[in-house]
Amino acid sequence: MQDVSVMIDNYKFNFRVCALIENNGRYLLEKSNNVDFLNMPGGRVHVGESTLDAIKREIKEEIGITVDNCRLIKVAEQFFNFDNKNYHELNFVYYVHLDDNNPLTKKKCIKNLDNKNETMNWYKKDELHNYKILPEFIYDIKADEYISHHIFSKLK
Repeated sequence: MQDVSVMIDNYKFNFRVCALIENNGRYLLEKSNNVDFLNMPGGRVHVGESTLDAIKREIKEEIGITVDNCRLIKVAEQFFNFDNKNYHELNFVYYVHLDDNNPLTKKKCIKNLDNKNETMNWYKKDELHNYKILPEFIYDIKADEYISHHIFSKLK
């Protein structure tokens, strides 16, 4: 299927999903070899695909697990420049809790099955101020009924 990603004038428009995956106050964030920041696992939505189906697919493709407890917690629009290219992105952010029975919660480093240049690690909330995390709206995500406190407070 075709990703919803198109060049319009001098902007690349992307329709994306990402997951804030949590286990006992730790968050699974990914790092690509060629960038200086962390981000949430996810990817582009396909034409004709719901954002819920897209995040489930992306999690399965990237870390090899099936999840059903995805909860939409934020929709964010962002504009940025990366690699000398202007971007306009619409991003649907889902919260996913992994319980201690999931074997991924025991792993320190998780290889991205869909991209050999990316790895994922668990980070405690109090460690996150040591890292640059993009997109920056991650710092503004507020709690819902699944999370009893702010997921991330302003760390800058």
